[in-house]
Amino acid sequence: MEKTTLRRADLAFSVALILASLGYMFESVRIFFNPFGRKWENVPAESVKDAITRWYESPALLPFLVGLLLLVCAVSLLHVARREGARLDFLSLAKLKALAKNPEARSFALSAALLALYAFAAIPLCRRYLNLFPRFRGFPFFVATAAYMLSMMLTFGGKKKGHTAVSILVSILASLAITWAFGTLAQIPLP
Repeated sequence: MEKTTLRRADLAFSVALILASLGYMFESVRIFFNPFGRKWENVPAESVKDAITRWYESPALLPFLVGLLLLVCAVSLLHVARREGARLDFLSLAKLKALAKNPEARSFALSAALLALYAFAAIPLCRRYLNLFPRFRGFPFFVATAAYMLSMMLTFGGKKKGHTAVSILVSILASLAITWAFGTLAQIPLP
């Protein structure tokens, strides 16, 4: 890949990373003052005062520091890209159409869409409608994860005979192992 193409990618990525790190830091500050996600009118003033005086014990300190370091790295990347002559001139309609025809870009967009569906639709819907077993609280996570893994395997896997059966088996066993390892062994609350 040419150096100018890499620097253009660095420029675009640094802008996206700056925006993401600022959003991450904003959410960390929100968690700092309201760690339990209550409505702001229900947060007592004493709790806010206590959060300010004992800031070093806050659960938001580490995410804020990670966001701050990410912001520093993104600004540094932006500076290097701009110094070496990168411009956002690649955002023309013709180049965006060529990008849409690129198979790697389509694969990336499809996998990002499947991941977003998993995180923002499948897990909440399974949590709402499939919370059937009170003793096995990880069941909705298991179902959502198995469905996500199966969709990824069927979308990007080969088309050989028996691939679907193997994909179903692997997705069920892998999601069962993940749910058991994190939910039961490590006792980590699953989403």
